[in-house]
Amino acid sequence: MLQLIRDRASGWIVMVIIGMLILGLSVFALEAFVKTDAEVSVSIVNGEKITANAFQREYQQQRARLQSMLGGADISKVIPDETQFKSNIVKRMEEAELVLQMANQRGFRVSDGLLAQQIRNFESFQMNGSFDASLYQQWLQQNRMSSADFEAMLRRDVIIQQYRMGIVATAWVTDKERQLILQKQEQQRDVGVVKIPAAIYLSDISVSDEDAQAYYESDKQRYATTEQVSVKYLELSLDSLMSKVQLDEKALQEMYQERQADFALAEERHVRHILIEVSGDGEKLAAAKTKALSLVKQLHAGASFQELARDNSDDIGSAKDGGDLGFLNRDGMMDPVFADAALALKKGEISEPVKSAYGYHIIKLDDIKAGEQRSFAEVRAQLEQDYRHKQAEALFFEQSETLSNLTFESPESLEPAVQQLGLHINSTPLFTREQGVGLAANPDIRKIAFSDEVLFQGNNSEVKEIGNNHLIVLRIKDHQASAIRPFSDVKDVVVAQMKKERAQAKAKDEGQSLLRALKAGGDIELLAREKKLAWQNIGLVKRTDSANDREVIAKAFRMTHSAAAGKSFSGIALPSGDYAVIALFAVQNGAVDVMSEEQKKTVTANRESYYGVSQLLGAMNDMRRGAEIKEYPENF
Repeated sequence: MLQLIRDRASGWIVMVIIGMLILGLSVFALEAFVKTDAEVSVSIVNGEKITANAFQREYQQQRARLQSMLGGADISKVIPDETQFKSNIVKRMEEAELVLQMANQRGFRVSDGLLAQQIRNFESFQMNGSFDASLYQQWLQQNRMSSADFEAMLRRDVIIQQYRMGIVATAWVTDKERQLILQKQEQQRDVGVVKIPAAIYLSDISVSDEDAQAYYESDKQRYATTEQVSVKYLELSLDSLMSKVQLDEKALQEMYQERQADFALAEERHVRHILIEVSGDGEKLAAAKTKALSLVKQLHAGASFQELARDNSDDIGSAKDGGDLGFLNRDGMMDPVFADAALALKKGEISEPVKSAYGYHIIKLDDIKAGEQRSFAEVRAQLEQDYRHKQAEALFFEQSETLSNLTFESPESLEPAVQQLGLHINSTPLFTREQGVGLAANPDIRKIAFSDEVLFQGNNSEVKEIGNNHLIVLRIKDHQASAIRPFSDVKDVVVAQMKKERAQAKAKDEGQSLLRALKAGGDIELLAREKKLAWQNIGLVKRTDSANDREVIAKAFRMTHSAAAGKSFSGIALPSGDYAVIALFAVQNGAVDVMSEEQKKTVTANRESYYGVSQLLGAMNDMRRGAEIKEYPENF
């Protein structure tokens, strides 16, 4: 089962899962991880809280991810409904919690060896392509997390992923269905097309002033300008304050002395292991121990540890590498029993079977890397960063309170805050309720700018947090109300639009007339020539053809073919405004026997992936229907 999942959990499947279902569960978003019963909930799933703090982190991650994908463009174009966007995030977080609960009920678990392998694979913890325990510890310190918290969150994410992939990666198709899919996939159709360009009618169309005026009057709002505002704003951020902090050499030295233990690199041991996994007790436990003892006996007789690990270890993360877990210190070994046994070994020694919560381990110590104390010079950059952060944090909280008080007490101006805090007034270009650039790309900012208090009462906004330790307060700079432009200003636009619509209607009428003649038995080439239209005999094409008009090809593959008549005809209005009359002469199913094995595998894998995702969606719907879920939209 696990091997099947590993073999097929790649490429298309992973992209679909990431794109459609999986939350942004990256452990690197857990810097501020706190979980207390006192936190406000956005949802409760079978008694388990999804906190507002967790939701806000996920919300910010999703927005940042979209912003990155769009290259900094306005993400409101892909998030037209902010309320729905937030609701979707909550529902995906609920689904992750449901999956975790179901996986736990069904005994899914992550071995210590696999968890260690996951950690070693993070690029952030690697130096020159290899896991560096000191980088791991530094990251934990910088993000104020214990290794236990980090590993618990990672274990949770791996279990969720394992359960989901257990559904997705095990979908399959029958041989008969595979045959039909391959035939359809490689099907070819003999196609021809006559296009009726709307542009050929433009010169014959005239629009009277009366018609244009009536068209304008029928929908004046169409010609209204969009309401716009620009704002002035003040920003206060921890990052900007950090850059202003003056370093104190004495304080840095004192910090170094106080944190000697933080900068001590623990002894690391290069270990391998063979895991004989077992759950329960009685005969299963005894059988696992017997197998472990047999392997130890083979090792003492000269058998290769790497080969035995590859053939026998149940730790899928390390078995393929001969049981190699790399260099680990005590914290990296996770299980205390395992750690005690590994630390008791001498270089080259092999342990007797060691019982942990997951089964029996046989441990081999390959090498020892002695611990050392990092010098002041080596950690100076980190000390400087920590010092700046600590000083700026205190200043930030002090100034944020001052900013809030001053802008509230003087709602008609930002100047008091500028003078007292030394901030700079920035401003934005004009933006609408739906779209903006820069600061106004944030829909929350646009919502505040167009609020009654700010827009119509002319007050400063409340202090708004737009990122981690990043505050903003704004007020209106300019307001341009929506107004309907007079007919005289838009007459040319109205006339051009009317001509375009009438030309498109004429092209469609001509196309419909041609279709009637064809269905009455007319010859498409002859009719096209009589009407001075261009006939294009495209010939045999696949549905993936990109050399011709995509709308035409897509329509041709939706048409039914009349075997009796030997041809079929249909029409379609194109996005350009032109009209296309399509002729379908023949349909040829794909020749499966001439397809390469690689093509067959790709087509089959895509269909199995489609089925897998569908099954996962169905499973999620079943879990949701059987769950007790209470949402609190007011906390989104």
